[in-house]
Amino acid sequence: MGIATLAAMWVASSLMLRSAAVRSQSGILAACDYKDLATAEVHGVSGGVDVSFCGKSVTLRESGSAADPFAGVTWWDASHQGEKLTKQESKTLKNHVGSYWRYGRSVAQLGKGLLPPLYKEDYNTDFKDDNYASLVRSVLGFTVTLADAANKLPAPAACTDAWLGDWIPKEALELLRLKKETGRTTSFPWFQSPTFDESHSYQFLTEKEQPSSCKPVCLQQNISFPVQFHFRTRHGKDVAKYDTKEKPMLVLPNLAFKVADVSEVITDPLYVMSTAELVQWLNTTHPYKSFQERAGQTFGPYPRLAKEVQRRRMDGKGFSAWEVKGDGEGKYEMLEVSGAEYRPFFDALSSRFDMPPRPGLWGQVSNEDPYIIKVTLEDPEGCD
Repeated sequence: MGIATLAAMWVASSLMLRSAAVRSQSGILAACDYKDLATAEVHGVSGGVDVSFCGKSVTLRESGSAADPFAGVTWWDASHQGEKLTKQESKTLKNHVGSYWRYGRSVAQLGKGLLPPLYKEDYNTDFKDDNYASLVRSVLGFTVTLADAANKLPAPAACTDAWLGDWIPKEALELLRLKKETGRTTSFPWFQSPTFDESHSYQFLTEKEQPSSCKPVCLQQNISFPVQFHFRTRHGKDVAKYDTKEKPMLVLPNLAFKVADVSEVITDPLYVMSTAELVQWLNTTHPYKSFQERAGQTFGPYPRLAKEVQRRRMDGKGFSAWEVKGDGEGKYEMLEVSGAEYRPFFDALSSRFDMPPRPGLWGQVSNEDPYIIKVTLEDPEGCD
């Protein structure tokens, strides 16, 4: 599926975290069957495409997504589990999971209420319709076949664990916390692809994955937050064989989940330090991390930088804000103050973070978030 790219695209409109008030099966939203989308009435209108199904109509546009266009559609159907996939179903599943730009992106955008790109606008897509109405019909048909294939795959007898890394807006995070407190369930309006490899999910919580509208200070300005979703569910479908690198599990839309936990995890020890503690850290020698180029060597102390921190009465949060100030220019100010050599100094700054490293241009590099939010989602009936 290309989880990295998909995670980068998810914004408030794609999460649509909401309550599950009506369920046809345990933990599943109900109103109309997903197969009805295959016969939906689709026609072009000024500035978009109208899609009519199950007595409702939504308008899809190039920007400004429709609010949760497929709410109430039932996607889960356990009656076909274990049946053999047709050649077309197998091909559709493989294409969706294995090729984000060619297939998965269009499916994701449609689910968010956005028009997918036309082939004449973006040659990366394999949907080659020459107008938006035809394109929407094609993507809807592909998506229905994808659900047919997913519903034939076996569901695990016991809860299976998978993880998804994403940046979500403040409002979505606050809603998750409220649902945890009140016992309300939450759901996702479109297909999700968490990974069975927890360490892989951390790659999508990095600074470079922040929304462009607030990057690189989304976290410091409380605009968007790095969230690791931990799914514990009997409703995930194992599709890892179609993408052995990202090892995804496919979660069908509109499944309801209990918000079992929402916790803040500090990943930068300096972030919670007082001025005195930070000054002491800067005046001390520390080892580089084992994955870094200078593994086995040490860095520090930085007495000039410590003196400046003391002068500014700067605590750990202030230090973090200074570091990312001016699109990262703050760390160059730190470098100038410290009088250190830039490569060892920047490696030293990044060595303090506790999250697993991510692949960089020249080997592994640190994930540089001061903290992340961990959200545990479980089937409403529990996993014990």
